[in-house]
Parts: sequence; structure tokens; C-alpha cells
Amino acid sequence: MTEPHASAEDQLLAEISALAVDELLALCYTFKHRRERLRLYLDVLRRRGGERAQFASCLICFDLARQGETLFQQEFVFLADTMRTLAANEALVTTLVGSDPYLEFLWELCRAQLDEMDPRFQEAPLVQPVAEVASVDLLSDDDFEDFGLAIDDSEAWLRFDQAIEEFLGGEVGIPAYDPEAGFRARSGRDVERVERFVRELDSLQDLLPIARGYRALVLLFFGTHQRSKSLFGALNERKQALLRDGLGEFIRSGPEVWNIAGVVGPMHAAEDVWDKIADLVLDYLRWLATEPAAARAGAAHFDAVGRLVERQPFTGNRRRSDRD
Repeated sequence: MTEPHASAEDQLLAEISALAVDELLALCYTFKHRRERLRLYLDVLRRRGGERAQFASCLICFDLARQGETLFQQEFVFLADTMRTLAANEALVTTLVGSDPYLEFLWELCRAQLDEMDPRFQEAPLVQPVAEVASVDLLSDDDFEDFGLAIDDSEAWLRFDQAIEEFLGGEVGIPAYDPEAGFRARSGRDVERVERFVRELDSLQDLLPIARGYRALVLLFFGTHQRSKSLFGALNERKQALLRDGLGEFIRSGPEVWNIAGVVGPMHAAEDVWDKIADLVLDYLRWLATEPAAARAGAAHFDAVGRLVERQPFTGNRRRSDRD
């Protein structure tokens, strides 16, 4: 039963493979924008080399992404830099888009989305949840104490000191710091620096209580500096996870946060960091007071991003306060 269909598709592929890129791109939208046709033509274009085929395939990928196809949403995020580079060639764009009303409309939407993308952060991949696996209770520090064994935490403190200095832009033993480091996220390099610090804190939090204080503040800082919506309009799930985790740590590790809160000052932080964290914490407290039944589940069920979207003004796809 599938042979006639396969044969017809093979014949169609053979026919369209001989078309020029601009002809193929125009042909994509003569069949009422049918997605199966777009996917077919996209496959043909991706087999070709050259900038014209690259631009056309990126544009079709964007069209499929904006129509809600998750796979192409992920792909377009990685193609964005390529698309920006190709778009600098105005003659190329003009030739391919031409005077076709729909292609012009599609390119305007695509260009607007490229302008809206935050170059600091890479969109979080949309992954399926991992099924639960069996867990084993491992030995803890308390177990070693029961056997009369002492835990040497000197190596943990060395790692912590080094992580702090890298995050703040300094060197161990030298009282000088990079004024562009710390609680600042102005570039992709800053984002990588913060992510490394979070990973190190994750590994040290069970050994050094102070690490939990830093972890709470860094997660809240990092989450509040990401935009609230993803490229194609969905709530930013990565931001949601960071804020929920940060709030949970903030509540669990209040004394540790209090002890190190002074680090979020002019030397190590942008001036709006506390404003954003305080805004989030106050909204969480309002939620606890007004929705006690839901609040019993804790921060893990707090819709931090959704509530943020509702109460903050927007400029395009990003909040004004997300820009810095």
C-alpha cells in the first residue's frame, strides 16, 4: 500500500531537485503552505551547498518553527547566527524573497525574531522528561562520623575559594576584582562564567553551608536576568526552573544567604540585581499569603514566570528589565 506513495514522492523529489533555489523557494508556498511540502522542499535545499540554499532552508525552517513544530524551533535557535550572516548580503535576500508578498511577510517576521533573540542566552532545549530509575541511599558525612572517621573539607574549601574568585573576576589572595564580573550578565562569556559557578556550587552545597547561600542568590540573579518568553512565545521553562530552585534555596538557607548578602553590592553587582530579586521574593510572599492551599506545595509549584509576565510591561518579546 505504501509503494505508490513512495514512488510519487520519489518522482516529486526528482522533479524539484532540478529547480533553482529561488524557484524552489517560491514553489514552497503555492500549495497553501502545507507543512509536508515545506518539510520535503527543506530536505532538498539542505542537500545543496551555497549561501542561496542555506538562506532558503533557514527561512523555511523558521516558518515551520513559528507554526509550532518543536523540532524546527530547536533547529532555528542554532541557525540564527547563520541567518544573520546571510542576511547581511542584501542582494541575496532581495533575489530570493523577490516581490512575493508571503515571502516578504515571512522574512519580516524572521528578521524581527532575530532582533528579539537575546545573544547572551541560548534557548533551553525542549527535552522529554527522563523516566525515573532506581535510587540507592549512599553514605553521608553523618555515616562516616558514626564510624569515628573525620571528613577533611580542606579540598572543598580550596575549590570554593577558587570558584568564588573566578566568579568575581579575581585571584585568590589578591584583593582586586574585575568590575565587569560578579553578578552581571552582559554577554555570552558572562553567562558561561555564571553557569560554571552554579555547577561548582551544586557540587559543594552538601559540604559547605556557605555554598548554599551563594547558590540561592546566583540562581535568583541568573533567572531574573533571562527573558520571560522563549523565541516563539512560550514561557521560558529554563527561567522558571531557575527561579523556583532559587526561591526554594532562599527559603531553606536563609541564614546562609544573610551571611553573604553583602557580596551583592556595587563592587560585584549591577545596580538592579537586588531590585529584581526583591520583586520576585515579594511576589512569592504575596502568593503564599493569598493562595495558602497551593502554597503548601512550596516554590516548586510557584508560577514565577507567568506571574512576572502578567505584572511587568513589555517591549516586544522581552521585558524592559530583562535587557540588562
